[in-house]
Amino acid sequence: SLLNVDCAGILVLREGSNGAENFSILAGSGCYKQYIGSQLESELRNLVEDAFTRRRNEFQAGRSVLYILTGSGREVVVLLEAARHLSDTDRALVEVFCSRLSVAFDNVILYEELQASHARLEERVGERTRELTLANERLGAQWERLRRANTFKREIIGTVAHDLKNPLSVVMGRAEMLKDIIANGLPATVANEQVAHIEDSGRRMLAMVDSLLADAMADAMDINLRPEPFDLAGLVRHVTQASRPLAVSKQQTLEVNAPERLTAKGDYDRLWEVIDNLVSNAIKYTPNGGRITVAVERSGKQAAIMVSDTGQGLSPEDIGRLFGRFQRLSAKPTGGESSTGLGLSIVKKIIDLHGGSVSAESEGPHRGTRFTVTLPLEGERARS
Repeated sequence: SLLNVDCAGILVLREGSNGAENFSILAGSGCYKQYIGSQLESELRNLVEDAFTRRRNEFQAGRSVLYILTGSGREVVVLLEAARHLSDTDRALVEVFCSRLSVAFDNVILYEELQASHARLEERVGERTRELTLANERLGAQWERLRRANTFKREIIGTVAHDLKNPLSVVMGRAEMLKDIIANGLPATVANEQVAHIEDSGRRMLAMVDSLLADAMADAMDINLRPEPFDLAGLVRHVTQASRPLAVSKQQTLEVNAPERLTAKGDYDRLWEVIDNLVSNAIKYTPNGGRITVAVERSGKQAAIMVSDTGQGLSPEDIGRLFGRFQRLSAKPTGGESSTGLGLSIVKKIIDLHGGSVSAESEGPHRGTRFTVTLPLEGERARS
């Protein structure tokens, strides 16, 4: 319609370089419409390749080949076939049209790139928003645990100050009386009466302590999971790094062998607690100058976390009751550290809730220990 003549045309974009060119058919009309979405026949392909090589316009009788270099550096060739020879005016109009076409083509490309960039930006914003939401949820859960722990601490202090004060006063008072009885040589029946009072008060205090420990265990074992995808290898490295000062203080070597990334699904904070407990125990029960190794491996759909040490080791009896509540083992902390006997039972509870397993191996006393935790990577059995 521009030339007021019947014509057919095809628009070809070149992609690739260094002898690996690919041609994309952007548009076609008339007899060239058949090539849209397909390959050019050999004759037309040769014309297109020659045009990309010459990089200039060529007007021939019946057929014209035009080369367009867009502002963005893309190369386009237009094959135009007309029923009659194009005049100088026709050629000038075609060249003007092609220059406008190159601008329009660049505008389309830039618009598509802008849309793609916008979509990528929205995706990144969404990812960051999800990460912040998960981080806020973790902080909220940690705050709640700290609040409960602080409440529990106040309750214990109140109980110790109030409930244990009376029987302890009885013990102290009766002990003073017993000393006077012995000093004055009074009959044994009088002394036995004071001893009975002391024993009764002692039993009352012991019952209170047992009740406090039971409450502590119930609070510790009240575990709710908040599963989410996270980098398990990164978690192990972070926990180990946080424990490194303790190892340095005992001149111990602390090593980590983990892949760059290993994605799992579970409760990040609870699994931090598990790994921290195992690494801390390894440091606690390994003498000065010992070695602790923490390794992470993938095996099919499971991940294995292994914490090995060169510490005091375990007896067969220790291994049999290792994950029970309030257990005291034959091995003792090498640096005077304290132990509640709750840590490993909590570890087992958390790992069980994740659908995993935890086990311990030792060749005997003073021959080191290795704890192994296995977790399903997909977190299919994790529950809250």
